[in-house]
Amino acid sequence: MTPWFIVCRHCKLNDTLVSGAASLRVLLLLTAFLKECGCFAFLRTGSIDGPSETNTNFREAISPKERLVVTLRYLATGVSFRSLSFSFRLGVTTVQRIVRDTCQILWQVLQPYEMPSPDKNHWQLVADTFYKKWQFPNCIGAIDGKHVEMKAPSLSGSLYWNYKGYPSIVFIAVVDAFSRYTVIEVGAYGSSSDGGIFQNTRFYQQLSENTLNVPMDNPIPGTDTVMPYVFIGDEAFPLEYHLMRPFPRRSLTDEKKIFNYRLSRARRLVECAFGISANMWRIFLKPIETQPDFACDIIKSVCILHNFILNNESHRMKIVDSEESWTSPTQNMGRAETVLNRRPSNKAMEVRDKFTTYFVSPTGSVPWQNSSCFI
Repeated sequence: MTPWFIVCRHCKLNDTLVSGAASLRVLLLLTAFLKECGCFAFLRTGSIDGPSETNTNFREAISPKERLVVTLRYLATGVSFRSLSFSFRLGVTTVQRIVRDTCQILWQVLQPYEMPSPDKNHWQLVADTFYKKWQFPNCIGAIDGKHVEMKAPSLSGSLYWNYKGYPSIVFIAVVDAFSRYTVIEVGAYGSSSDGGIFQNTRFYQQLSENTLNVPMDNPIPGTDTVMPYVFIGDEAFPLEYHLMRPFPRRSLTDEKKIFNYRLSRARRLVECAFGISANMWRIFLKPIETQPDFACDIIKSVCILHNFILNNESHRMKIVDSEESWTSPTQNMGRAETVLNRRPSNKAMEVRDKFTTYFVSPTGSVPWQNSSCFI
């Protein structure tokens, strides 16, 4: 007996099933980009180096466009593979393979364009934009981490279970002044100890070894005070020479309150990025029911598509541009507690103190900061 999904292949749905953030416009943009760079045919092969599928007497080959539609539908809605198999008249295993192969290809093809490895010129451009848009000088990125809920693999014990009581993998990201991802780290176990998550990332190792291509220290605009270029994070991150965090909340002076406000104002861009990603790609709003390495491919493809859309469709989207219009982060992605419990260096504390002095000076202050801090 011939399976029903083979008989009904001619009546399948395709473009009409691309909804939400992965709209038909985005599909067309992505298709045009892949064709322009000569990579659209890779979707037919399932890999950049793999052989191309061809039509046979028994079945038609799945077209690159259909593979892209299936994957965007999955990422944009988070529906199950079985549901997609009914919608597209494909086998469940085939849908799983299509989604994974396409996610890997999207990352391999788009990453050099949408998330290239930052060099000194890139960091300098990010710093200039942070200063112009958010009045935080020498800032080269906002950093935060999230737990992405997933289905625990069999026989994994408590390896993926985090402190909130659900299985997850950790996703740490650095974003620029437009909430675009510049660096991502995916795959740490949800059960990783506090401090171990961030300390074991490649990003932290490069930052500690000074191999991240961070520009040389430079004077803050409008002053002669030479300061390092810094990343900014919340209290879950350590205070380092190139990484600023807020002052502890106890016994805050007015100056420290202002520093915390100015840092938080710029740092929330990374929360905004998480919120945009989760609202666009609803795969983040439910547990990812795949193996961990597959889940990592999904997260990486969502991040690269996030950048692709912001770079090509930002004029059609309401992007955060003031304190009153933040996109709330999703509650389905728990915060990753990454704090390192050790005393910061004197140099790191001195850098934070210099930023504090700058933010309360006539040169570095903004008119609304006192009222925002209830001073």
